[in-house]
Amino acid sequence: MRNYFINARGRHWLLIIILLAVSAYLPYLIFGAYPIAKRVNLEQEQIEAIVEELDLPNYYELYDYESTEAEQLLEKQAFDGWEGGKCRFCHAVRKDDRDRMAPSLYKILGRPAAVSENFTYSDVLINMRENGLVWTPETIDAFISDPENFVPGNRMRVEGIKDAKTRELIINYLIRESK
Repeated sequence: MRNYFINARGRHWLLIIILLAVSAYLPYLIFGAYPIAKRVNLEQEQIEAIVEELDLPNYYELYDYESTEAEQLLEKQAFDGWEGGKCRFCHAVRKDDRDRMAPSLYKILGRPAAVSENFTYSDVLINMRENGLVWTPETIDAFISDPENFVPGNRMRVEGIKDAKTRELIINYLIRESK
């Protein structure tokens, strides 16, 4: 009987170690997210240098459309909902939101791709940034409509959003929440 308890205790510890290893690897396997990422991809000065060369408008100042409460609710539902974006599950939008599995989308418009802090990007997205990919309403629309074909090999493991109205609502939500 004593041998049984000694062996059972060893098996239980082995089971716990296996469960911990699987739980650490599962987010990467499903979502492409690293469990611990404390990496700065580009310094703020480098980001500003890239953006200055492009002479992009301030998208947040261009968006001075006053939406009604009903439209704001539709935008939030498009960002949060499973029928539309499912974005909220992985991405934060507000400045003070906690880090999640994916990079924060706060003030994303007018920024080069793959520059957020505390996120380890795929080499493919870093190469796209080096080739000039900057997030504008048009590039975000193209990306969320079909992420796999827009940036082949990226780690965002969701289907594209086929409905153009839902994509527009999501982009409006990003602009409104980042103001």
